[in-house]
Amino acid sequence: MSSNYLQELGTKLSQARKKSGLSTRELANISNTNQSTISRIENGQRIKSTETIKKIITALPISTEETEHLISETLKAYATRTKERRIDAGFSLKPDAVRRLERSASSVAGFQSAVIPRLLRTGNYAKAAGTRDLGVSGVLDDETRSFRFVVSEGALRTWPGDGSVMLAQLDYVAAVSERPNVWVGVVPWSARLDVVPPHGFTVYGDEAVSVETFTAEVTITDPDDVAAYRDAFASVEQAAVSGEEARELIATVRADFARLLGQSN
Repeated sequence: MSSNYLQELGTKLSQARKKSGLSTRELANISNTNQSTISRIENGQRIKSTETIKKIITALPISTEETEHLISETLKAYATRTKERRIDAGFSLKPDAVRRLERSASSVAGFQSAVIPRLLRTGNYAKAAGTRDLGVSGVLDDETRSFRFVVSEGALRTWPGDGSVMLAQLDYVAAVSERPNVWVGVVPWSARLDVVPPHGFTVYGDEAVSVETFTAEVTITDPDDVAAYRDAFASVEQAAVSGEEARELIATVRADFARLLGQSN
């Protein structure tokens, strides 16, 4: 599959949308898809499923001929690249891969449902949780880069060790969420999730995904897999609360911890 075909498809879809007088938000609403997914397609980026693109195309108020042409262009752009693919293609266990991505990717998007995302962890939390410290201090200080995190309320309420590190950890997450280059979303227990990722992950632009396992960091670079994780993040992001609403939820969790720990604040 040539990236040129993806660029051509994106340009044609964008032209058809604009000709129809629709914004990406409006097209997302009538096609029941994500605005970010439409933007990615129009920017020539690969997504997981051609069915999503077909759904977007058929939602456009265009002629049958134009619809069939765009669908044909989609199939051409997403044609199989090789007859066979090694099962380990696009995967790496190199320990320095994540460190490099964390410090170089222009955009980072992380989701966790069991623990605090690594770039949001305090040193004491990481130590208590027994997670690997890859020297993440200062990564968020670069305001030329964008960081987006989604964490479940369950992860915020799960404490490592005796829980003594949680008050400072929650304070840190709340404080970081106010930085101009950082967005933090919290998925409340009451939220509906259309996609439930079976594990946490971090997406580095269109380049790679890292998955933190119990014994290693797996880096995934296959475009199909990266696109799938980007779609998953977009879905959980929609279910999250952010800004003051997220900080209020974090404050509620903190107050519950303080009571459990017998502290007044």
